[in-house]
Amino acid sequence: MTETVFILDGRAISALAIARRLHKRGLTVHSGEAFKHNITAYSDATAGAHRYPSPDDEPDAFKRSVSRLIERNQFDFVLPVRDSTTKLVAELADTLPETTNTLLDSPEQIERLQDKKQFAKLATQHGIPTPKTYFPEEQGLDHIQRHAEFPVLVKPTNASGARGIRRVGGPNELPEVYRQAVQSDGDVIVQEFVDHAGGHYSIGTVFDRGTPKAIHAYEELLQYPDSGGPAIRARSVEIDPWVHEMLGLLEAIEWTGPAHMDVLFDPDDETYKLLEVNPRIWSSIALAIGSGVDIPSTILDIATQRELETSDAYHTGQIYRWVLPNELLWAVDGRKTPARIRRLLERDGDATTYSILSRDDPGAVVGTTLQSARFLLDSEKRAEIFGRGWRDA
Repeated sequence: MTETVFILDGRAISALAIARRLHKRGLTVHSGEAFKHNITAYSDATAGAHRYPSPDDEPDAFKRSVSRLIERNQFDFVLPVRDSTTKLVAELADTLPETTNTLLDSPEQIERLQDKKQFAKLATQHGIPTPKTYFPEEQGLDHIQRHAEFPVLVKPTNASGARGIRRVGGPNELPEVYRQAVQSDGDVIVQEFVDHAGGHYSIGTVFDRGTPKAIHAYEELLQYPDSGGPAIRARSVEIDPWVHEMLGLLEAIEWTGPAHMDVLFDPDDETYKLLEVNPRIWSSIALAIGSGVDIPSTILDIATQRELETSDAYHTGQIYRWVLPNELLWAVDGRKTPARIRRLLERDGDATTYSILSRDDPGAVVGTTLQSARFLLDSEKRAEIFGRGWRDA
């Protein structure tokens, strides 16, 4: 009997990549989202599409709806993608039918990594290099003004996607920026700024009780927005010692499930520094799959206790592109449009994986067009998209 998988967050390009891979493997794929016209729902890889209440606005209703969908359709596996659904499904894990699997750590572990204050303290505790971080409520602004090297970033502790981040140029500006940040975002941390010119890297991985079962590393060549949005062009790189140094954090807490690690190379002291850990699937997972790291199959095989073939070998130099709509938005963002268009026409390598574009799956382009139109016409969604990345205070 063919296994049936329920992939949540159909709006996400990562959900599309997972659906395509598992469909190719021969599984029956269903997707879910809080609105009808989303990318994955239109993919030829999707056998069925379902709607549920917004996990961000109605978390309890979301959990009840997802539970009913799982029970009614007898899904063999459920896989959330975004931050909110990952944590909510983790809360549901103990109540799922015995025949429905997932691969998620506990809600408490997920919270430890999602919360930037808890994460920063955890990384320091285990000796993982990070940008110098301060905690205003504990240390006071006077201490930070005297000891921090400016510029610094004021970061909400519970925001994702680099949203709500403010860059502060000097100590005299900090009190007012801090006041505004707390007023709008609640609890914040202050972190010394690391210049992205040294290189921005990511690690995508899957762990089983503290042991890495799949690892993929890549360099983020372009982001949208430039100041901290998701990668719109990237390149697979080798697994060098710094990768294992970062993975040491997940080993130390005996992590289970997928995770994404955001890393900068600091040109000032020539060290790799861990910015954050996203305890979930990452947006550019298509690059891992295209490079030969089958993340979706690894997750399913661990959860169902199938025998795994683990290897660190994959194709380095594989290129990733997120053309629709993000490369186009990047090109027209600001006054450098001609130069940016020329940059998009440059080739970064011979082998390319596209996040959405596929001759075999034209429906995904239709879904992307409809979803993009919906987001751009909705003021809240538009703010969510364009509100990524830090901004100068």
